[in-house]
Amino acid sequence: MIYHIMWRDEPVADVDLSDDHKEIRLTKIMPPGLKQPFSGGEFNIRRFYNFLKDRCYEDGRADLQEILAQAGMTENNPYQWVRLTHGVTWDDFFWIKFDDEQISFDDVRMR
Repeated sequence: MIYHIMWRDEPVADVDLSDDHKEIRLTKIMPPGLKQPFSGGEFNIRRFYNFLKDRCYEDGRADLQEILAQAGMTENNPYQWVRLTHGVTWDDFFWIKFDDEQISFDDVRMR
């Protein structure tokens, strides 16, 4: 699956993750800087997983099971969450777009 990492409506990186989550490839579109979440350091599956995990509800949240049930989920799975929410958070302008979508930042933004 290809995850198109966006900054508002600007593509900044494409992450191609194999279905078994064992192989990953990063294509940087935006150079290192504030709009590139994968600047510096090694890029690997763990780093990408942590990027996705930061865009989900925290595991220790008291009402997590209720939130999961409302979303039709049984576990706090970052891969499923970002498919539902596009990884949008209140704190920044990064989000994730998928190949089968024709959407913009205005369609997914929270503020």
